[in-house]
Amino acid sequence: MKKTNFQDISDLAAQLMGKGTLVAPVKEVAGFNFREISDAKQVDLNFYNTLMSPKSAFFPHTEDFVRYDKNKFVLDAQCVELNLKPVFLFGVRPCDAKSFEIMDIHFSGTGAVDPYWKKRREATTIFGYAFDPNTPADGADFYSTLNIGAADPEGSDIFMMKKGDELLLQAVTPKGETLLSSLSSLVDASKDDEKYFDDTIAAGHSFKTRFTCVDEKVIAKKLEDIFLKTEFWEKISDACLSCGACTFVCPTCYCFDICDETLFSKGVRRRVWDACMFTDFTLEASGHNPRTKVYQRLRQKICHKYSFHVRKYGVISCVGCGRCTRNCPVNIDIFSIVDQALKE
Repeated sequence: MKKTNFQDISDLAAQLMGKGTLVAPVKEVAGFNFREISDAKQVDLNFYNTLMSPKSAFFPHTEDFVRYDKNKFVLDAQCVELNLKPVFLFGVRPCDAKSFEIMDIHFSGTGAVDPYWKKRREATTIFGYAFDPNTPADGADFYSTLNIGAADPEGSDIFMMKKGDELLLQAVTPKGETLLSSLSSLVDASKDDEKYFDDTIAAGHSFKTRFTCVDEKVIAKKLEDIFLKTEFWEKISDACLSCGACTFVCPTCYCFDICDETLFSKGVRRRVWDACMFTDFTLEASGHNPRTKVYQRLRQKICHKYSFHVRKYGVISCVGCGRCTRNCPVNIDIFSIVDQALKE
């Protein structure tokens, strides 16, 4: 285990920048977000959680796949290659680290491996960051409902936590251990530091967010049972604007569209985030749309995360980070919907 003074994080950031690309929380006008760091002093760990999830580190909002020339043969089109330096994703909360494992299922665990996701994951070292046990959870959070602790190191290569004026860092994976041993700005932690670290991880599951008893098989079956109960879905979706904000901030939403953009015969094919809450998401070429109503789209989103995903992969596709609730302009709360569904 290593440590550094919390005020000297910029020194650690500078050393990481010398080894590759550093992506870390930066304070902006509206709040904190992960950004590629150009100045080590930008890094700021005095945050609760970021506005957007860090999934864009592996799944960018827009991503070019193929470049082509309409005046040339189709086989002359060129795939866009990723030439990545080592990437350090710094300050990831435990619920977000868990989301990467869920997203791995879709992009590399089903037999059809997405090479862009895979290469970014392989190039990236994740620095997890424990929630402060002395700071109450945000009112929207419910990660403890999904058995995620405030200081869970799973999913991180190096796990960090604040102890007073110090930052403790512990390697979790061999990749993390190799990197941690190479950081000369850090010093060895004491036995007391190691005990504090272990005690905080153990106490992380006692740190309470909002909580309801959710068993993945029970909620999956319940949502199947009420799928055709239109009055329930119409009631919970009555205020929904279908704006898609909830899906864009969500760390486990992965829907995307493929589009082509051509200018003067030069073209590019790219992947762009999409959302099941958008009106045209299910619009077919014939003009038919099987989900014209808002309640149908919100039902799809809830059922996908808590029922369809459980049936197919055995895990709920939600980590209780609370971003969808915090960013919903009409205060729709997925936790309350699940809680109500269980009582139907």
